[in-house]
Amino acid sequence: MQSELLVRALSGISSETTAEEFRIRANILSKPIAENVLDFLNNNGIGTSSGSKILFSNADRLKIAILAIKMGCDIEQISKKLTWRDFEALTSKILKLSGYKTAAHVTFSKPRMEIDVVGMKSQFVITVDCKHWKHGSIPMLSFYVRRQIERTKILLVKRSYISFAIPIILTLHSTTVRFIKGTPIVPITEFKSFLDGLEDNLLEVYVLYK
Repeated sequence: MQSELLVRALSGISSETTAEEFRIRANILSKPIAENVLDFLNNNGIGTSSGSKILFSNADRLKIAILAIKMGCDIEQISKKLTWRDFEALTSKILKLSGYKTAAHVTFSKPRMEIDVVGMKSQFVITVDCKHWKHGSIPMLSFYVRRQIERTKILLVKRSYISFAIPIILTLHSTTVRFIKGTPIVPITEFKSFLDGLEDNLLEVYVLYK
């Protein structure tokens, strides 16, 4: 299976479709190739047949994305096909692959706040603000960095078992800015390698302690 076809499949699936509808949406010219893609997905537990219809669950988009990444697809190209909720789910999956326990949409009141994704190892936490937009100016990124730092400070107060935390901004596309106020601006393409090397490079990033 060509990895490019899996990226196209992300555009082709819907909650209920036919093979022909899938082929058209995925922009696959050949009917046999489109059917092969659907068979490949089905063999990997993605999509179920119901008569002439093919049914996909909300989780199937993420399953395709993870499968495509494992096959060597460009993660940025995959992320372009995902919604912001898919993007957050992909973020959680990458954290789990790096050994973190995760929680999404962590909310607090007084003050009202929400953290997109939290990854935890022992008493160490990463708070992720997922930005599923193409480009961000430095003033815009600086604004979101300040907000993420404040959210992370509140998380430390609210969660007594957390000893220290690192706020980050995760972006869909690469940016020329690597750090703002010591806070990493990490493109999704580099997220896994960032996580894998983080514990050896804590002096380079802004860490909040109790």
